Formats: sequence, C-alpha cells, structure tokens
Amino acid sequence: MDIDLPSPAHILKSRQMQVVHLICLLIAILVQYKLTIKNGPNLPTRETLLKRRRVREELLHNLSNGGQCRQLIRMSEQAFKKLCVILRRDGGLRPTQRMSVEEHVAIFLHIVGNDLRNTFVSWMYRRSKSTTSRCFHRVLRSVIALESLYIQQPQGDVVPKEIQEKKRFFPYFKNCVGAIDGTHVRVKVPNRDAPRYRGRKGYPTINVLATCSFDLKFTYVLTGWEGTASDSRILKNALNRDDKLVIPNGRYYLVDAGLPHSTILMVPYRGVRYHLKEYSTRAPQNARELFNLRHASLRNAIERAFGVLKRRFPIIRIEDRDKDLEDEVLQEVLSAPTEENPIMNKQEPIVNTGKKSLLNWTEHMDVAFVYAMVQQQEKGNRPYGNFTSQAYANMVEEINTKFTMNLTKSHLKNRLNTLKSTFSQWYDMFNGISLSGFGWNADTQLNEADEEVWDNLIKSKSDAVALKTKKVAHFEQMLVLFARDRASGENAETAKESNARFNNTTNIKIESISEVDSLLASNDVRLENQRVDDDEDDIQVVSPTPEQNSSAKKCKTKKRKLVDEVEQEVEPQHQPEPETFETKIMNAVSDVANAMREGNKIFERTYHHELTGDEIYHELQPMGLEAHEIPGALMYLARNQADARTLFTCPMNIRKDILKTMMGAGK
Repeated sequence: MDIDLPSPAHILKSRQMQVVHLICLLIAILVQYKLTIKNGPNLPTRETLLKRRRVREELLHNLSNGGQCRQLIRMSEQAFKKLCVILRRDGGLRPTQRMSVEEHVAIFLHIVGNDLRNTFVSWMYRRSKSTTSRCFHRVLRSVIALESLYIQQPQGDVVPKEIQEKKRFFPYFKNCVGAIDGTHVRVKVPNRDAPRYRGRKGYPTINVLATCSFDLKFTYVLTGWEGTASDSRILKNALNRDDKLVIPNGRYYLVDAGLPHSTILMVPYRGVRYHLKEYSTRAPQNARELFNLRHASLRNAIERAFGVLKRRFPIIRIEDRDKDLEDEVLQEVLSAPTEENPIMNKQEPIVNTGKKSLLNWTEHMDVAFVYAMVQQQEKGNRPYGNFTSQAYANMVEEINTKFTMNLTKSHLKNRLNTLKSTFSQWYDMFNGISLSGFGWNADTQLNEADEEVWDNLIKSKSDAVALKTKKVAHFEQMLVLFARDRASGENAETAKESNARFNNTTNIKIESISEVDSLLASNDVRLENQRVDDDEDDIQVVSPTPEQNSSAKKCKTKKRKLVDEVEQEVEPQHQPEPETFETKIMNAVSDVANAMREGNKIFERTYHHELTGDEIYHELQPMGLEAHEIPGALMYLARNQADARTLFTCPMNIRKDILKTMMGAGK
C-alpha cells in the first residue's frame, strides 16, 4: 500500500520550528524560575512552628480544662472527652502524625457548632485550609459510622412511656411508635442545579425526612432529596429503598396533614384547629378538636427534635442532654406563628363578588404560553432555571397582543406553577424507568404504548393506570422546560447507605470530569500525583514497612524535616543531595537532543539522499564498464534512484552483472 509522506522540505521546516519552540520554552522556564526564587515564600522558621503548636495546645487546653468548652463548641468538657472516646473506639477515628483525635473533633465541632467558615477555623488552629477540610470529612465519616449504634428503628413491642404514663394519650395512641416530618437545610449547589433545590424557601435547600421517638431520639433519617421534592414523594421513596423505613405490623407514625392517611400514617382531621397555639386561648370544643390537640401534642416531638438538632447536633444527646435547650425549643414551637397548610386548612371556596373574576385559561392560551416560554429560554432569558423580568414582560406582551387580554406577570407565574404540577405527575411516573415502547402522540395528547408495555409499567407503579387515558397537552415542550427542574433524589441516602458507599470506594465508577471534581471536593478520592500541603496530616500513626520508610525519606521536604525536628526532637537523618533545577534542565535538554538524534536516523531511513550525476559516474568507473556503456548506465540510474541505491550497496564484484540485469528488465 502506498503511503503519502510529507516532502523533505516540509519535514525540515517542521523540525526547525520544533527547535525554535524548544528554545523559547527553555527561556520561559528559566525566567519563571528566577522570578520564583525572587518572590517565593519563605519557609517557616522553628520559632513560627513552635508558636503555631502553642496556639493549638492552648485551644485544646481551654476546651478540656479551661471552662470555656460550652461557649466554644456548645458542649461540656465531659461530653467532649466522651465523644472523643466514642469516635476513637466505635467510629474508627485515628490520630494522624501531627494531629490528635481531640484536635480533629474540636475542629469539627467548631465548624458545625458555630457555623464557621473553613478559612476562619484554619486560621484559628494555624492549619492549612485543605488540612482542615480533610480533618472535617474524616470526623464526619466517623460520626456517620456510629449510625448503627444510635439510629435504631423501633420494634413496636413496647408502648412508649411518654404515652403509657399519660392518661390523655393512653390507650388512644398505644400503637403509635413515633412521629415523621421533614425539614429543609440550606445548601450551596452549582447554579445549573439550583432550580431543583430552590423550593418554597426561595433559596437552595435539601429536604431531610426523619422519624423520632417521643424522647427526641431520631430513629430514621433520609437526606439528600432536592428542596422542590414533596414530603409525600420522599416518604414513598423511604418506604421502598434498600435501607428503608420499617413500620412494625399494626403500628403507625403521626404525620401532618400534608401526607395521606393510611394504616401506617395517622393524620389529624382536616379543616379543624390543629396547632397548639390555637388552643392556648380557647379549649377544644368537640371530639375532633380534642383529637387534633392531643395529636399535635405528641407530634411536636419531631419539631422539637429538629429544633435541638439545628441548635446543636444530635450526638450531644448521648452524654450531654440539655433540658433547658429542649424547653427553649418547645417554647419556640408553641409560640411559632401558624403556617398555612393548603391541605389542612381547606375551606369552602370564597366567591368573589367584586369586579375581579377568575381567569379561565384555554388550551390555545396554554399552547401560546408554553411556546413563548420555550422561545424565551432559547434566547437565554431563563438563566439557572428562572425567567428574567424581561422574559416575563415579553411573554405578557405577546399573549396580551395575541388574545386581546390584560394579563400580568402574576397571572403567568400562577399558570406556570399549574403547568409544572401537571407535568410533574407524568414525569415522576416515568422517571427512573426505561421509556422503550412509549411514544408521544401529539394528536391524541397521550403517551401511547402496547398493552404489554403498559401492564409492565402498572405492575411496577400502580399509580400509572390513571395516566393511561389522561391527556397532557404539549408534553414534549414542557419536557424541555421543566425536566431539568424536577427533583430526582439521586443524591438521597441514609447513614447506613453512606457507610456502604464509604466502604466501597474501590468500586467507584467515574465517567466525567465533573464526577472527579465532586469526589475530590468530598475527599472521597485523591489524585495519584495530587500535591499535599506542607502541614499534611493525612498520615495515620502506624508502623511503616521498610520499603515505605525508605520511600518516605526520599520525599521529605525541607519544611517536613524542620517540623520533625521541632515536634519529635530527634536528629534528622542525612538525606541525599536533591537534584538542582539547573541539572534538571540540562537533563531535559539532553533527552530532547537524544530524541532529535534518533529522529534524524529515522528521517534518513525514510527520506533517502538523491544521487547526482557526478556521484553516479564516480560509482560506475570502478565497475569495469566499456566507455560507450557508461552514458546509458548513468542515464538509467539517474532515472531509477531506488535501483541506484540498491546497486551501490552491493559488493563490487557483482555490480556489473546486477546492473545489466536491471537495465535488461527495465527495457
């Protein structure tokens, strides 16, 4: 097969440019090196390192013996010491080469107990920000590792004493094992994902679903669902997970009216006074109000538990339960303003007899609105999932002009919420399954499939039977608009599932750069050649093997040697002289020169020298040709350079015969 090779002139020019590029690169490296030497940071002195260590020792002394523990990390000295023992014994937390378990825990508690930034705590403990981050995640994993000891679901074989010892609850609630509720925790997420997390709070949150007993102990926690997800959807997921919420047979949980009533969930009467504050001035007037009052009195345990959790953190209750704090939270719960619940406070519709009338959206108006939203999104007027004011102004003008109406921005926002709700029923039903076999029919406005396909879907999701004949207009356009904004729960997990993920890091599957960044941010992985900080504390205190010990000696920096001298007070061992920067540059140049030399050899083998007439004549003279034979041989070899090169590499005594053979074959 013939291969088209670049011309020798092109190759020569390319190699010249490579040499120029190499020279420029060497100059840039040398200039940068000189600037680094001139402006480079100075290594800390022995005095600086000792001062940093004294600051840390003083902080830890104040926590353990200085009487300032509760003010600094929101717990008593005894609880702090007990927590360190528990995390070391049961959570697997270990000291590192230069950081004790106590310092680990103190840094963690300073952050979670006072809502401090990583930067501030790093300055406080005189550590680098990356070291503080690794310390935080290390303790966090140890805390999560305690889940099997402190988060245990009820068996239902014992009536809670909070019910059994009070006549107003027993025997009416004897089969109740706890309360369920959700709370929102503010989070920071990438802007592209913010719409899925931005619920009614107006800022990105995750939804935490939890159950607790009536002594304020959490028995099940599911975190990670996006803030837009409803409690009913999250609860349904919790009942069907691998680590699922288990409700004992014949037992139930108390829930608010936002969840459906069933044999395992008891809700209050709707349309009847419920919140405790509503009964502070007027006693119950009938049986339903009395039931709601007692229901609320028991169910507020979960609200109080969340209150304590947000004031401090749940591990405190192991050894340091603060009754004053719980009473304070209870008073806040009792005095909190009543929150309107659209399901619970459902009343007869109010007829507006004024001039305002209800706006009836027609199908044609919906189509125009949907296509207007798609158009504004394509123009870039919907950054991060929210339409801009200009986008709403454009859509209002377009729809008012088309239908001769007087719509406002509020009308469009309300209709947008309605369309989202309609779309979510379909999307949530089909999300997470293979849509193979389904096809959208724009004429019938139905998602159509064979009966067998529908039967398989209904078998896995019984609610799908209602959507089989339910029409949804312009579904494909709404898929473009709203699919990305729907909560998926892909990051939801319980503590037990988190432990399983931590213990299975060897099987992590990475398919994109963003996943690598996420794992690095959560300290789940570290790149093989990732640079560590000068105050690296990630080395566990274990006896190294001789090979590891030898390798560690070679990698020590000057600062590491100085830290070892200060903290361990030992004579530093003699280290081999490190390779200088100039030596590295010369070695690199030598490698490049060798590579170019090898390239020249390859070049010579690939692109042969073309013989001139004079060179051919001098090679023909010793071959013993007659004078009249030389011109013909010269002309033949000049035209056939390959034959000439082959001929002149043969022994002299056979060249004449080979030449005659070549010329005879060429005729």
